[in-house]
Amino acid sequence: MDNPNVMQAVGEAFAAHHITVRSDERMSDAVARTLGLSQPDANRWMEALDSGCTVEEANRRVGIVSHKENAPFLNTIARLIGSALGSVTPR
Repeated sequence: MDNPNVMQAVGEAFAAHHITVRSDERMSDAVARTLGLSQPDANRWMEALDSGCTVEEANRRVGIVSHKENAPFLNTIARLIGSALGSVTPR
């Protein structure tokens, strides 16, 4: 993950939804746990966001078809990434 805006957005989404990254896990481990993904899928999901994909596209890439139970978290990530990227995009 090269984009600090994506990492910050994921971290802020965790905080907003009271999800704690455990001391023995990386951010991608917490994403895997939160979204019910395998570690490789969590990495692909975060890489998709890092490369500029929407949350919906990142979900498709890892096979998340329905995310009713995770919708609030995913919506927060989408909003935070959108505002972070919008603030660094030249107008």
